[in-house]
Amino acid sequence: MKPNTAEARTAKRRLPLAVLLGLMFLGGLCALLALNTASAALEVQQRGLTAANASTSDNEQQLLRDLAAKQAPSALAAAASALGLVPNQNPAFLRVNQNGSVTVLGSPVPASAPPKPAVTPKPTATPKPTATPKPTATPGARATGRPSVAAPVVTVTVTKSVTASTTKSAPPASAPAGPNSHPTSTPPGGH
Repeated sequence: MKPNTAEARTAKRRLPLAVLLGLMFLGGLCALLALNTASAALEVQQRGLTAANASTSDNEQQLLRDLAAKQAPSALAAAASALGLVPNQNPAFLRVNQNGSVTVLGSPVPASAPPKPAVTPKPTATPKPTATPKPTATPGARATGRPSVAAPVVTVTVTKSVTASTTKSAPPASAPAGPNSHPTSTPPGGH
């Protein structure tokens, strides 16, 4: 039996069609894999940018809080007292009228620094000696025949005396200033 030549020709034609379809399927899978990889890379980049944006936003908010804290009246009063400025109890204000003349509101009085408080040294306590305990025999010492002696316990309290020279060199303590409070102490020469 001879094979049919027509069947052999159709088999030759079908083989390239199957190879072509397989190559198209393989090419489609490769293109899909490339698109999926590119999408994942863009997603990673987007997450990184989102995290950087959130960090920058947090930093901005912290800087705004710091700026608001430094602009608070209590912070400004503390900074002014550190520079040696004192509050004026009788301030005067200038008002510029519409015609260009200036009117003084209030009675201007120069501010004066409050007097420095006098520092008195506190008396110091002297250490008191404590009594030393007498050696006593323990029940275990009777069994061995030798007396055992407990170590004496001595407690000593030492205090440092405050002299006028140490209090003058110490920086003045400043109380926290509220919005309506005024500092009570100023450095020498502050007006």
